[in-house]
Amino acid sequence: MIQLLKKSTEKKQREDKNQQTKSRLDKNALGLLDLVVPDCLHLEKDYIYLGSERYARVYVLAVHPYEINLGFFNSFFNLGQIVISIYVEPADTGEVIVDLTKKITKLKSNEIVSMQQGKKPDYRKMTQAEDYEMLRAALQRGIEKVLYVQVFFTIFAESLEKLKEKCEEFESRCSAYNIKPRCLSFEQLEGLLTVLPLGNQKYLEHQRTYTTGSAASTVPVGNTDVYYEGGVFLGYNLLTGAPVFYNQFAPELTGPHIAIFGTVGSGKSTTMKTMLARAVAFGFAACVLDPEGEYEKLINMLGGKYVKVKSGEKIGLNPFELEVEEDEGKKFVDIDSKISEIRFILGIISENFIGKKLDGIQLAIIERAVRKLYADRGIDKSPESLYTNFATDSQGRFYIGKVKKKLPILSDLREELLKEQETQQLAKAMEVFTGDGTLALFDCESQIDLQEGDRIIGFNLKEFDKDPFLKFFAAVNILNWIWNKFSHAKMRQQKKVVIFDEAWMFTKYESTNDYLESLSRRGRKYRISLMVASQTILEFLNTPAGRTMLNMCATKFLLKQEPDLAQETAEYFKLSDAAKNFLMTAEKGQGILVNSKEKVLLQVTPFAFEWDYVTTTNF
Repeated sequence: MIQLLKKSTEKKQREDKNQQTKSRLDKNALGLLDLVVPDCLHLEKDYIYLGSERYARVYVLAVHPYEINLGFFNSFFNLGQIVISIYVEPADTGEVIVDLTKKITKLKSNEIVSMQQGKKPDYRKMTQAEDYEMLRAALQRGIEKVLYVQVFFTIFAESLEKLKEKCEEFESRCSAYNIKPRCLSFEQLEGLLTVLPLGNQKYLEHQRTYTTGSAASTVPVGNTDVYYEGGVFLGYNLLTGAPVFYNQFAPELTGPHIAIFGTVGSGKSTTMKTMLARAVAFGFAACVLDPEGEYEKLINMLGGKYVKVKSGEKIGLNPFELEVEEDEGKKFVDIDSKISEIRFILGIISENFIGKKLDGIQLAIIERAVRKLYADRGIDKSPESLYTNFATDSQGRFYIGKVKKKLPILSDLREELLKEQETQQLAKAMEVFTGDGTLALFDCESQIDLQEGDRIIGFNLKEFDKDPFLKFFAAVNILNWIWNKFSHAKMRQQKKVVIFDEAWMFTKYESTNDYLESLSRRGRKYRISLMVASQTILEFLNTPAGRTMLNMCATKFLLKQEPDLAQETAEYFKLSDAAKNFLMTAEKGQGILVNSKEKVLLQVTPFAFEWDYVTTTNF
């Protein structure tokens, strides 16, 4: 008997111990709350402190967009450290149909009464009634349903200062999209409990009525990778591994121009050559201003022309060259833009050789002289004025048909400027740029031309390494020439790209701003993309001309930066600390692609067959 009692007691003790062990196991198991509960919770009027270097602010969307498309909220994720929470509650379809019928009846009856009283029709209310009728019909057919939607945004940051900056950027972006968020001042706790993934809806205000189609568009499930219709393959998204197809001419971008910045060894040159080769293979026309003579092999491989520019030799490009352009179906000769180009050329001569900018009187004299030179040859804005029915060349050969007129050259302009006292000093400075002067490379008629089948042309400027001004002067004249060729009406629909690898030169001249703005405007109009590059971004951040160039480039590709520049770069482009650290440690060909829509980590890697042409050392 005693033995049986002993066994029974031992069994009861084992059961109690098992129950205690099970209870402790359940208690120690990781639960949902353990994943979402912050280290601490300290409430302020418009933000929450969540622990070490962790601050948050909760917004609710008060004014929703009138129209919404799929992936509408996707772009907000580019701000970084943002959570979007959406509550969706289905409405009773029968009740909604009854309410819509009442609204339609009221609107129509009021309109009938107004018309009987001789008042003008209220088209806004008539349109509203038609919208209600369309929605009611869709509900009755089962095509649509009505939902009540709440949208919350939670912004996180490591400090109060960064939280303020990110919230200002967030509110600014909301204004651009015609929506209005409301900060939940004195209600941050209710907002936080609502956005936690617990299904605990504590804040019930600002619900809006959506159809199923518009509600589906609020869900940020669009493609998070970079893809633009008609885009050229660049490389791979470092976060997702997905291929990146980029089209700098995409209508959603503010412009086609690209700036690339990377320190020595970042893979900048290889990246630019890879982008160039693929663009040409994709049907782009291209021109390269090659300061180091490193594009020759690639251009020859692509079947292009390669011109070596040498000091003391006429290059065969005339700064006065004009082409017939087309805009909105009308063809014309853009003499006004040509005057702007000539003013800039003489402006940099004045700054470099005389030591001062051109004044207003000098600019007016230059414009009058250029117009006179064209007028003397019967050239105006009419396309037909650019041609004659016959001509003879330097060897006495006679041509009949539509032949381009002989255009003025720099020597002709110098003679005109010598006639005015205010421009005589400038004309004397032009002496070395005209006639047999040592810098008279461009005092000649154009002899180089682009044929219809020419896809790419390059200009080697390496001989001017010891003379930065002459290199820049040559680059500007070549840019003007190619911009005119690419603006020709016959090339209007073709995409074009112009590469200039030493864009820092533009930052040294005060008169650059107007010139760059003219290039940018004509580039957008005629589908010309200027791709500039530099080893350091510092010159661009610290000069007005540099900032103008940064602003005109809608796309920036930031490769590896020196540590002392990474901080300034991150501040200018509003990058996170993680992005700043990435810029300091990025491998060759890795960078951050930045535009008005997104910031993406990107790896540009040439294909195996491209290596021989785009680089001498592999990444």
